[in-house]
Amino acid sequence: MSEPYKAGYVAVIGRPNVGKSTLINQILDQKLAIVSHKPQTTRHQILAIHTTEQSQMVFIDTPGIHNQKGTALNKHLNQTAQSSSFGVDVVLFLVEAMKWTDEDKRAAKIAQQSSAKKILVVNKVDKIKDKSKMMPFVGEITSGLTFDSIHYISALKNKQIEPLLQVIHDQLPVNEPLFDEDQVSDRSTRFFVSELIREQLMDRFHQELPYSVTVGVEQYEVKGPVHHIHAVIWVERNNQKRIIIGKQGEAIKQIGIKSRQEIQDFVQSKVNLKLWVKVKSSWTDDIRAIESLGYTDEFAD
Repeated sequence: MSEPYKAGYVAVIGRPNVGKSTLINQILDQKLAIVSHKPQTTRHQILAIHTTEQSQMVFIDTPGIHNQKGTALNKHLNQTAQSSSFGVDVVLFLVEAMKWTDEDKRAAKIAQQSSAKKILVVNKVDKIKDKSKMMPFVGEITSGLTFDSIHYISALKNKQIEPLLQVIHDQLPVNEPLFDEDQVSDRSTRFFVSELIREQLMDRFHQELPYSVTVGVEQYEVKGPVHHIHAVIWVERNNQKRIIIGKQGEAIKQIGIKSRQEIQDFVQSKVNLKLWVKVKSSWTDDIRAIESLGYTDEFAD
């Protein structure tokens, strides 16, 4: 007699840079979430759908829980992350091996408030040479917290992911698939194109620019084998625009080349990409401007 099919939602929670997006990309064996060393690289709640013959796991990749106060954008990103733990079946709480900060504590509190099954996932264990330190570390951070299981992984090296998936499967309810079996996300191709361009901007300008850069796809047409894409890079100030364009346009040219390569890998087709840089003053602290740049759905009441 075959096992009943299972399906459910899995929230992935943790502070910035613990490896949430890297883990999801490994599970799906596909780049859905952009990755960088800059906190709150993930700005949107993304559903990543992992379907097998036995189950369908719908992972919710969310912005990292960030203590920094400040802009309306930052506050909304934290709100998005906090809301993801409600109405799900499993919460994965990610921490970095041998590192425990105030932001971890805040994320742990949010995870504990969920009524879902809770799994502590200790990531980046490959970086720890003396593994005997791991048990005392986990014992200390879990004091006063409740988890249904604890797992040690390396998302980047793809180590111990399969055992984690098995435990998630065991915790999911018996259910019919929630999405078509060939669907990998709830987001559109246009969305992922804008994210791939933003990733290149963050990689190149992570020192020069703060969080005041976003990307909007203004036009997307498929003509024969070629995807024609027009995208706008939005910044807050004219000096930021000058940085992105660079001397004689060299910087934006390189961003365009690298972005086109990433997009072609994603859509598996030839891409004609054109980029513009425009200024929208103080958009990160203006809720109306934030919504106009594509952040509406996360912030609705």
